[in-house]
Amino acid sequence: MRMVFRTQIDRPASAVWRNVIKPESFQKWNDKIESMEAWDEFHLGESFMTRYKWRGKQTQCMSVATNISDGRALELRHSDFVGNGVDPRMEALERIVLEERGGRTMVTRVLSIKHHGVPLILAPILWFVSRFGKPKDPDPLKLMCESEP
Repeated sequence: MRMVFRTQIDRPASAVWRNVIKPESFQKWNDKIESMEAWDEFHLGESFMTRYKWRGKQTQCMSVATNISDGRALELRHSDFVGNGVDPRMEALERIVLEERGGRTMVTRVLSIKHHGVPLILAPILWFVSRFGKPKDPDPLKLMCESEP
């Protein structure tokens, strides 16, 4: 299953990047994360524990930064999931790409999940909604970045 989320933030990419690359900020705008055992900044190849609330259930996994393009892209791989009702084979690849245009930043988040446990009949619906549906709430990363001085 692959889901794509896009938002435009009225800040330069450098202002958005500091909220993407720092685990403390990352946790604040990603409402599914309960905690991460990573500090300061994500570093390429760094492994750490992440605790999520997944489909209403708590789960944890090992995460690793697999790609960092300074100021432009962060990729995290999440695997070895443990939790009630979660397939331990589940693997998620989360990629965040920033593109600055005229002082504004287009943020594209791509989440690719294998062994997710979602029935095949529902996967196309989730893809369609994530791709073309309107979000019900304002994007937390957008709110965080645009509220900073």
